[in-house]
Amino acid sequence: MVIVSGDVPTHTKAITDEIVHNLKEKGIIPSHIEGYPEGRWIAIDYGDVMVNVFIPELREYYNLEWLWSDAPKIEIQKLLEE
Repeated sequence: MVIVSGDVPTHTKAITDEIVHNLKEKGIIPSHIEGYPEGRWIAIDYGDVMVNVFIPELREYYNLEWLWSDAPKIEIQKLLEE
């Protein structure tokens, strides 16, 4: 589970576009993208990994960090260094 925030819907769409583009270059294609037209909460399904891109209000409201609080946390910087 990856949880990311963008300031406004235009920003969340740009973040989503960048994620999808960069992973596509590595041959990784999402099986489904939900919420892109509205841009308030975009869910990108990569099978074993789900990416959620929120505007701040919805991230706070749904509080996925709390729902997944028992899962191990991995800092994205550590992933980038591997």
